[in-house]
Amino acid sequence: MTQYNDEAHKTDAKQAAADAAAKAKAQADAAKATAQEKAEAAKKAAQEKADKLKAGTAGAQDKAKEASDKAKEAAAKAKKAADEAASKAGEAVHKNREKIDSTVEKAAQVIDSKTQGKATGVVTKVKEVIAKALDKTEGKRSAGTKVENAADDVANKFSDVADDVQHKAEGDNRF
Repeated sequence: MTQYNDEAHKTDAKQAAADAAAKAKAQADAAKATAQEKAEAAKKAAQEKADKLKAGTAGAQDKAKEASDKAKEAAAKAKKAADEAASKAGEAVHKNREKIDSTVEKAAQVIDSKTQGKATGVVTKVKEVIAKALDKTEGKRSAGTKVENAADDVANKFSDVADDVQHKAEGDNRF
């Protein structure tokens, strides 16, 4: 019965880690995609305006300034959208921090148990990296700057921990 409960806890911890990582990555990917789409649209619009001006249209300087202003405006809107997405991701981390930290700790305990403490140093370093990435993401709640790197780091570390747990569960002693 105890072994079944341990396996169930391992599965629950692994699934929770994977779910948290997937959610963070999805939010970061959405923010990145939105910012890229807006930046591409602004770039395309600016290029089209520039091409028309090069063809010798009347009032070229005025139109170039107008295109530049519109490009700047579009870039500002794209940055604002990225900041808002980062803020939402930070808020999600903030709201779920206890669950995330608990999941990371459970995964660390499973790894330590399976490796009989041989991976404690690596597990500790991974936990520190995850904590720093979560802190960085959580700090974006109000600041709202780019979050892609922090979210990717969290997703990658959760994935690494989950892979290590799986390898240990399968008896792979390389870790």
